[in-house]
Amino acid sequence: MQTLEPGRDSAAPGLSRRELRRRIWHVTPALLVLPLNFVPHADPLSPTLLLIILVAAAVSAGLIFVRFRRIQRDAEDGRLAAVAGYAGSVLCTVLLCPDRLEVGLGVLAILAFGDGSATACGKLFGGPVLPWNNSKSVSGLGGFLVIGGCTTCLMYWAETWNPEAQEAPVSLGAAFLLTFPAVVLSSLAESWNSRINDNIRVGAVAAVSLLTLSILR
Repeated sequence: MQTLEPGRDSAAPGLSRRELRRRIWHVTPALLVLPLNFVPHADPLSPTLLLIILVAAAVSAGLIFVRFRRIQRDAEDGRLAAVAGYAGSVLCTVLLCPDRLEVGLGVLAILAFGDGSATACGKLFGGPVLPWNNSKSVSGLGGFLVIGGCTTCLMYWAETWNPEAQEAPVSLGAAFLLTFPAVVLSSLAESWNSRINDNIRVGAVAAVSLLTLSILR
């Protein structure tokens, strides 16, 4: 989400070229794995597919780590935390719960589209800041909830319709009720004032909340 100057009560619109590249970095992993929603695959995931996912994630994370300066913000010093927090939370969810890929894809959607759109909306639309953090904007939080909520619901829902899934598929409405609470909690974790990198905060909250809600469904 957009970071404002201390003491500011509103945000001025604007998305720099560097920030645009950073947004593209955020959404690309989700776009790369999107075909999994439409291709039948074993449930739980086969060792071969798990290995493919692991290698692809490692290569992507490595490239981003090496070229991080192209998307690095001024005075930002957290390259390892940013990359590891993003990739690690998704991979840990997938590897620990290979029979619940919808949870891993949901975590990825929250990070890619929720967290990714928060900054974009905050910088593009500006507006009032949040009461609990004057370096974050209401428009950014709204972008996280709307775009992150819709995409997380769709990716979770589509995965439950995998023809080889062990459990019965869920309706689109049920998927929304299952995922939106996790999106809300993740948006609060992202907007909270903390020194912990937001990819770590959002990824951890998304994984725990989505897994809990999925088990209770």
